[in-house]
Amino acid sequence: MNSRLSFSAAALLLLVACGGATRNNTTDSAHLNDTALNVHADAGSNLDVQPLSGYFVKNSIQVNDSLTFWLIDNPTTFDSLFGVAKTMNNKIDRPDFGTQLVVAATMPATYYGTQIQLSSATTDDLTNNAEMHFIATSQPEKSSSSMMPLWVGSIPKTGQSSIKVYTGDALSTTLKTRE
Repeated sequence: MNSRLSFSAAALLLLVACGGATRNNTTDSAHLNDTALNVHADAGSNLDVQPLSGYFVKNSIQVNDSLTFWLIDNPTTFDSLFGVAKTMNNKIDRPDFGTQLVVAATMPATYYGTQIQLSSATTDDLTNNAEMHFIATSQPEKSSSSMMPLWVGSIPKTGQSSIKVYTGDALSTTLKTRE
């Protein structure tokens, strides 16, 4: 008798905890059984970005904004902005302007060891526009010499008409490609 009572109590507890075995809500049933409802294609994907190392902003370039962005589509403009920082051990990555565009981010010279980093880069597959999010971090200690922070990377020429560039989550500018 005691085991029957325990079994009945356990079954009742299980039934209450699971909410019953049947559902009478037709909206839930339709949603669960019809896979054609609420299907959304993911229109975004990662933008293929290749960081380029071994460059510095030439001394003749004056940078005044907190973050300045460039979209470069030819070697003449690239060479007018950047010098090559060649050492015995580093490899200089040269962009292929036939298949790539160069995106660069820089800021005024600082004494605080600042680094500009790309935190994310996506492309909208429907519009072929892109978004790039940058962050800048610095050391708390002041150095005895200044440096001009620089981030340079290449992206494929795939017909993007605009690239929205963000500092963190704030839109800084929209870079337009030449048609």
